[in-house]
Amino acid sequence: MAPITYSMRSRVVALPALALALASCGGSDDKSADSSGLIDWPDDRSTGAAIGDTAPNFRLATSDGSEVVLADSVANGPVVVNFLATWCANCMEEMDILVALASEGHSVIGVNLRESAETVAKLATDTGATFPILLDESGRVTREYKVLNLPATAIINTDGTITSFTRGPIELDAMREALGATGG
Repeated sequence: MAPITYSMRSRVVALPALALALASCGGSDDKSADSSGLIDWPDDRSTGAAIGDTAPNFRLATSDGSEVVLADSVANGPVVVNFLATWCANCMEEMDILVALASEGHSVIGVNLRESAETVAKLATDTGATFPILLDESGRVTREYKVLNLPATAIINTDGTITSFTRGPIELDAMREALGATGG
C-alpha cells in the first residue's frame, strides 16, 4: 500500500468537511417555525419547484421592513416571482421587463439573494421598481425553488401552482404570453 501523501491527506480531511457543509444547507423540513422565510401553505399542502407543483410559500421582508406573503399575493391573481441580485448582469438587464409588467397591472415580486436592505432599496430607486423586492437573507427561499443560477422567474397561479419557470433571462413578450395563459 502506498504511503498517504500530503495531497491525499488534505482530501481525506476536506471530503468530510465538505459533506458536513452541504448537509447543513438543507436544514429542517419544518417550515412553519423557521427563520428562513419559508412557511407552510394554510392547508399544509406539499410543495415543489417544477411546473405543476404548488410553489413553496414564503414570508419575506422588504427593505423598509414590511412583509410579503406569497399565499396572500396569489389570492389577487397570478404573480411573477423573479429571483435576482444586483451583481447579476442579466438580472439588472431584465429589471425594465419587470417594471413594465408591473406597470401593466401584473403582480410582480422580486426575491433578492443575500444582499443588504440598503442595496435593495437603492436598486428599487435606481430602476423605478414599484413592486416589492424581498430580502432572502438566508438564501433558503431561493434554494427551495431550486434556483442554481440567477436570474430565474416563476409565474404562480391563483391556486399557488407554478405555471411557468424560466431559468435564465426573460423576454417581455414571452412573459406576457405566459401570464395570459394563466388568465392574468
